[in-house]
Formats: sequence, C-alpha cells, structure tokens
Amino acid sequence: MTFNWTPYEWSCGRRLVRFWRRQNNQTTYLVVSCIYWRERNDYFITSVDCIYLLEGLIGVQFTVEEKNRIRRNLEGFRPLTVSKCKADCADFFKLIMGFPHPKPRNIEKDVKVFAWKNPAPCITQDHPQVHATLH
Repeated sequence: MTFNWTPYEWSCGRRLVRFWRRQNNQTTYLVVSCIYWRERNDYFITSVDCIYLLEGLIGVQFTVEEKNRIRRNLEGFRPLTVSKCKADCADFFKLIMGFPHPKPRNIEKDVKVFAWKNPAPCITQDHPQVHATLH
C-alpha cells in the first residue's frame, strides 16, 4: 500500500485501500485510508479506521464499551497521538481532519495513528477469526 502512489494520491496525502468480506455469496467492501505523514516520511492508519475495518471484517457493529476496550488494547501497539495543539503534528492533524468521505476520523479531536507497515496485528488482536482473512 505504500508503493507506487499516483500523483493524485501524493497530492492528497492518502491512498484509499479497499478490503472486502465475502459471506454467503455476498461481498461487502470496506475502504480505509493509508495516510502519508510527510514530516515522518511514513504511512499511518487511524484507530477509527482500524475499528471500522474490524467491524466490517467480522460483520458486527461494536458498542461504545467494546470500542473503548479495543482502543485500550490497541495502546500496546504504541500509537502516536496526533493533536492540533502539538507543534510537531499539527499539520498532520489538519491533513486528517480535512479528508473528505471516507473520513478516517469521527469528530475533530485528537486521534491515534498506527504505522501502516503492518496493520494486521492491530486489527486481529481482539478477534483471531480475522487473522486468516488478512494473512
């Protein structure tokens, strides 16, 4: 996902990545953002997109309590907190907040991001049944 970006993707700062879930001859498509952080020269996925992808892959909508538990468990992957108040990431925060649909965030507040290098562990940690889907 981090190679061969088009000029349009570079100008936007993100690549839309499509996953799918096939069950009972029905295919559901899920789109998340692989976001380029220019100052770090690296690619990231937001915690919002991780949870959205997990929900879509297992076909369940989590309660607020489940999402909070998943967020706490994701802390083990050492996410970076992106905030408009931090000078070193304010531009990246603005980039994330400015994306049109599909938005990699819910509301305009601090957001956790994970290195895109391998998002699979973040997604499969709480739900091993997804592991086979992603590998």
